[in-house]
Amino acid sequence: MDIKWFGHSCFQITDSIGRTVVTDPPDESVGYTLPPIRADVVLVSHDHFDHNNVEAVLGSPIVIKHPGIYKAAGIEVKGVATYHDDAGGKLRGTNTVFCFTMDDVRVCHLGDLGHVLNDSDARAIGDVDILLIPVGGTFTIDARGALTVIDKLRPKLVIPMHYRTPALAFDLDPVDKFLKAARGRKVLGPEKLLHVSREDLYQERIALLEYVS
Repeated sequence: MDIKWFGHSCFQITDSIGRTVVTDPPDESVGYTLPPIRADVVLVSHDHFDHNNVEAVLGSPIVIKHPGIYKAAGIEVKGVATYHDDAGGKLRGTNTVFCFTMDDVRVCHLGDLGHVLNDSDARAIGDVDILLIPVGGTFTIDARGALTVIDKLRPKLVIPMHYRTPALAFDLDPVDKFLKAARGRKVLGPEKLLHVSREDLYQERIALLEYVS
């Protein structure tokens, strides 16, 4: 599969037969300008402006916004209910974690997860090969919280997201804070396009992506 990052929590993931999933497209006020992107499936973790700009995605994608089990474009998607804060949703509402399998690789996008996962959450999510995880703090888990979640889910490949870049219009922690906390783990990139196959998932690594504009 090929993975591109368009900034914030927005990824385009394309499998070997061309099926494409896009996650959490932001609107332009976030600071990232999305290029023309198409999708068969769009996943929206929560209905905030920096994650729900579905109209920016070309084609006629199937849009999934809620917890549950779905079959879309031949891809099985599982949405797991979590929260956007550590107060049971009282501060910022709910968040949906999405898991799906493409090319025999299980991907998990944590959206704006605002709390450390408990054992029940981890069981509901299940096995994870590639984890797309927020690390910037303020509105989500921070670097330390992210490492706790990683230790809980044990993915082979971790791709950080939702952190400060020169383009971002508001302040979050930079990814360097996460990398410093994760010292000792192998880091790949940054790359504008990440190609991943089942055979690449033989050890735990972190992959940095450059945002595509």
